[in-house]
Amino acid sequence: METFLIVAVITVVLFLFMKGLFSFKNATQLTLRPFNEWIALAKGKNKKEREVMSHTILLETGSLLEKANIISQREFEKIFSGSSIYASDVIILTLITTHIQDHFSESSEFPLNESKQARIYFYNCFCRLYFEGFYSESSIYKGKDSLIAMARYANDKEQQPWD
Repeated sequence: METFLIVAVITVVLFLFMKGLFSFKNATQLTLRPFNEWIALAKGKNKKEREVMSHTILLETGSLLEKANIISQREFEKIFSGSSIYASDVIILTLITTHIQDHFSESSEFPLNESKQARIYFYNCFCRLYFEGFYSESSIYKGKDSLIAMARYANDKEQQPWD
């Protein structure tokens, strides 16, 4: 009886571990899809799945920013890794901010093409925020400060719906 119980517990733990691993792997594969497809998939997911997708896209974006020598992935993750910041809220805030910037700027070095991979799309969004700035409370923040200001804005808020 004890052996059966131990085997059952180990099986459940392995199942949960593998489920989490495959969930992350699936989210990583989704970053390779075009942005417009990624966003449609994210909207259709529940809050937890959307959070995994958003967290994964932030990790992928951080990696691309580091490869471009803009900001190290460790610094990028540190900015958005607070326990009171939802990755999905950061993604929505990024999209809203860059959409507003589109209306005020005539051109940008970082074009947003919805048919590009989701991780490339968000890389361009974060480059815009980094170089062109983030507006908050009648102030403009640029560089690393723009990312910090954005994280502060998203901090301690309830997770926003994507409706």
